[in-house]
Amino acid sequence: MDIFELVKKAILKVEPGLDESKIVSAALLKEDLDLDSLDRVELALALEDELGLYLQDEEMGDIFTVGDIVALIESKLKVKKNS
Repeated sequence: MDIFELVKKAILKVEPGLDESKIVSAALLKEDLDLDSLDRVELALALEDELGLYLQDEEMGDIFTVGDIVALIESKLKVKKNS
């Protein structure tokens, strides 16, 4: 399972008109992808549904790039796997 591709898919679900080529690891959610706070909540919910994880508001508050989301999910999956 490629986490980056899942995140990319979720971003496109939240922002259907977004140019897919803009979604790279270093892309800033607000500045580069124009995701506002509501979009970020919708993105978190889409990822939670897709992966069966809970993303806390505090954790999402520390997310600024696509790569940050990927790293957060990978760490949560690692913890879940080791539980």
